[in-house]
Amino acid sequence: MTLEWSGFTNKKLLCNMPDSFQRVIIKVWLQHYEELYEPETDGTTSLSHALNEIMELFKDSNQTLTQARYVWMALILALVVEPTIKYYQASSNIPEKVIEQISFWLSKNIGNTFESEKYYTSAVSKNELDIIVNEINLSSNFNDSKLSSLQIWQEALDVYSNAIRTLDFNQSLEALLEILDDCLEGYAIFPGSQGRRKLFDWWLLEVVPASWFLLPPGSIYTMDNLANRDSIITSHMKTLKTISSAIWSILAESELSTRLFRLHDDNDLDVTPAPSVRRVAWNEAFTKMAEKKDDILLDSFETTSWDNVEWKW
Repeated sequence: MTLEWSGFTNKKLLCNMPDSFQRVIIKVWLQHYEELYEPETDGTTSLSHALNEIMELFKDSNQTLTQARYVWMALILALVVEPTIKYYQASSNIPEKVIEQISFWLSKNIGNTFESEKYYTSAVSKNELDIIVNEINLSSNFNDSKLSSLQIWQEALDVYSNAIRTLDFNQSLEALLEILDDCLEGYAIFPGSQGRRKLFDWWLLEVVPASWFLLPPGSIYTMDNLANRDSIITSHMKTLKTISSAIWSILAESELSTRLFRLHDDNDLDVTPAPSVRRVAWNEAFTKMAEKKDDILLDSFETTSWDNVEWKW
């Protein structure tokens, strides 16, 4: 199926998506929505229905892959919302903490997508997540003279608390839909009604296909008057490319490798087979053993030249 996606940098990704997904995307794209303040709307289409229709198509027989796509989309949107938090509270480290946890989850859990025995599952610490969520809750009543509406701050924070929730499979879809509501209809990215359709089109035609393939979008949405706009875009794209390269390095050894390298060439990702996980964290384990004095031999011994020279660890 070939569709014309003029003006968007992820045309190749869109055209490589399943035909059924492409048809839904173009249907949703051609509709107008009252929630986006479009004068062309006739009131018969619902934005929430369109979002649910798109999200349903992300469901895969492999639950890890389905959730990874939800989490990846949450990561992209969390990065886009970061300037809102920093504008009102530059010292806040909530965005960095949440993005770090999401990145960790993606890099450690994506190996399960194809159930390879070479990779371990490593869930993020629930205690660490609870601490971050509590910090978000404590920050919700923050006020500042620059803050024209508390809604802006609270919806931006809501994106991060829901991004954490996407790491729980049973909550991931509901949490992602909450994030989309905060961003597309709410004030998490910008207040007011102007520019809503442009933001929606970026999400639909850039973020959706990027999330399907676990790749960075062709562009990062930012406000034109954002301070340090270019450096923010560069930093966010670097973050996404680094994580995506790690993910696809694992998937490179799967049955998707042929498609992988075509997408790699198109998206300038550094994709190499993931290294073996043998002896991962051994140094840390031995350090702990020494601290507990568990490495002290109970019996005396004499070393030989073979022990001192020839033995290689």
